[in-house]
Amino acid sequence: MDGPPIESGEIVVDNGLIEEVRPIRTPSNERRDLGNAVLLPGLINSHTHLEYTALRGFLEDVSFFPWIRSLNAAKVHLSPEDWVVSAKLGALECLASGITTIGDNTDSGASLDAALWSGLRGRIYQEFFCIDHRTNAREVADDLARKLSAFSERQGERLTVGISPHATYTINQSMFEVLRSDPRLAFLPSSIHVAESPAEQQLISEGTGPFAEMFVRRSINWMPPKVSPTRYVYDQGALKETTLLIHGVHQSLSDIALTHQSGASVIHCPKSNAKLGAGVAPLTEWLKVDGLKLGIGTDSAVSNNSIDLFEEMRFGLLMQRGKHEMVEGVTAAQMLELATVRGAKAMGLENTVGSLRPGLRADIIAVDLNALSLFPARSPLNTLVYSATARDVKLTIIDGEVCYDDLRFVGLDTDTLRVQAAALAHKLSLIGN
Repeated sequence: MDGPPIESGEIVVDNGLIEEVRPIRTPSNERRDLGNAVLLPGLINSHTHLEYTALRGFLEDVSFFPWIRSLNAAKVHLSPEDWVVSAKLGALECLASGITTIGDNTDSGASLDAALWSGLRGRIYQEFFCIDHRTNAREVADDLARKLSAFSERQGERLTVGISPHATYTINQSMFEVLRSDPRLAFLPSSIHVAESPAEQQLISEGTGPFAEMFVRRSINWMPPKVSPTRYVYDQGALKETTLLIHGVHQSLSDIALTHQSGASVIHCPKSNAKLGAGVAPLTEWLKVDGLKLGIGTDSAVSNNSIDLFEEMRFGLLMQRGKHEMVEGVTAAQMLELATVRGAKAMGLENTVGSLRPGLRADIIAVDLNALSLFPARSPLNTLVYSATARDVKLTIIDGEVCYDDLRFVGLDTDTLRVQAAALAHKLSLIGN
């Protein structure tokens, strides 16, 4: 991601770091020859929910509001152990897909277990909720601080922790006020779902729609700010340089300017947004703003059905070209940047991962070019974005350690996990949707 492709190149790794990227000159008996393949930085999935992986296919063909209500209703049936199994499935899918770094939002906390188990790099954001005026926001903050303390004791070298005030429709103004003033929370990295759906837009801008009707049924006092969702979180001090603004589907040009002004990063999740009928995000407009930090994410398997960042890149590009009826607005190179070097910057990790530069951590993947669906691979970059899928990944390396190698997960007990996952799938089939 720092220059033109090197044909017949090699990467020298020492002590978990990239030492050199160069044309091949190492004797054959001292190197691993991957044949007809592309070496590139490990992909960065800046927004996902690993704990929902086992719910893949559970909620299909419904729009955003009934989808999220049904998801919340189903969550009560899963045990802490179930969530860990589900999150581990997602972690395996990441490794097999060439994803080495994640920005994960977790309610149960299981994503931390899964990331530690699998060796993934990234940041785990603890979700929390406080929309009911009868809920004590300071008690929510105290509970969150306890969870974060427990997380911090276990986070390891590759992982950090942050907070996720879930969304504009699940966090009230009292909670935002506490977040601004509580020294335990105010300066932590954060991730928040903003401007995702028409239902959210109606609630925040007009005080109408399905969310507003639900609040009335639950006797929740809600005074709509009557501004855009982006403006609302900006006014609440919830957009900072260390904030990931997730989705941003319904952002106006003034919303984009506010996001840029705040220093927050925007994370694009095109497949999830399209599947739930939430809309098409203004990626073309985002890319025009010099200095706006951008990344890309798959969201969860329950809203996307796959954790395939190659497919996400391709879908995101094609949606923009179809919407705007032009090819100039978004390029393949820009999409690959979102999944690598720009995604790293969005998460504040540009000095750690995201490109193949000497001194960065050796998070490297290899994409096999031997599949018929990739032949002929005239341009490595175009082949990766327009043709490749997660199934073409043959090697995943994190910190110089091989984690996934030709369909084999290195050092992980996947047999036990498969048995546990089958039992969880049966349990979910009894719940229904």
